[in-house]
Amino acid sequence: MATFLIGYDVEHRDPVVTRHFLTAARHVHEDLDVPCTLFIVGRTLRHSPDAFAALVGHPLFDLQQHTETHVLLKTVYQENERGVTVFRGGSPDEVRADVAAAQRTFADLLGFRPIGLTGPYNYYRGLGDRPDLVQIVYDEGIRFLRTWGRNEYDWQPTPFFSPFSLAPLGFPDVWEYGIHGWQDCLLRHHVGWANLDGYFDRLRADIDRVVAADGVFSYCQHDWSSTWEDSEMTLTRRILAYALEQGMRIVGYAAHYAEQAAKTKETANERN
Repeated sequence: MATFLIGYDVEHRDPVVTRHFLTAARHVHEDLDVPCTLFIVGRTLRHSPDAFAALVGHPLFDLQQHTETHVLLKTVYQENERGVTVFRGGSPDEVRADVAAAQRTFADLLGFRPIGLTGPYNYYRGLGDRPDLVQIVYDEGIRFLRTWGRNEYDWQPTPFFSPFSLAPLGFPDVWEYGIHGWQDCLLRHHVGWANLDGYFDRLRADIDRVVAADGVFSYCQHDWSSTWEDSEMTLTRRILAYALEQGMRIVGYAAHYAEQAAKTKETANERN
């Protein structure tokens, strides 16, 4: 059975935008009875702690982190039709500080430390070429990543691949999920923010491709972009409903990671 993972990067500086998104997203996911993951920037959490606290323990909402201040974990060297654009990443010390600060923010305001992390902007190969950075986030309790979200040009679309363990780097219990296809804000800008049908057609083609391959679709939206020109998130509702119609299993990232960890443990026990 094909799997659909939807994660929202919740990062806007205006709490009004974020709170509206949370209300709209809750309506959509509760109506369809499908789970999702919120990857939350620490400062965004600090601007609306009560709104996020209301989702702690909700069976359909999984809350994870997106750094404290949106510091890039790696430099992005983006090449596309506009030329080369460089978005500089933080130093290892800056990355450590920002990830650790987000863990403290979650612990102080929500009472737990996340085990999942989305890297701001995302990167080619994720952290697969940076075991030093994997060690940094591992030390802070992170066990699953969504950081491989760009192709070899540090652009998109990103190829579809199955989630995988970083065991070759020495971290068998850390999994990379990536972001497949396009991040929503980039593709919606390309097709036109008001062109909801055009965007849906592109996503439908991706869903069909993953269903045919019995694969995994790790899909990214953002708080601000989800409601831009679509206040009630009708496009998101349409995408999720279509995934269900195609027989996809929709799960949150933490739940999927727990499944993979259990399978890995079971396989190890069988070998022993």
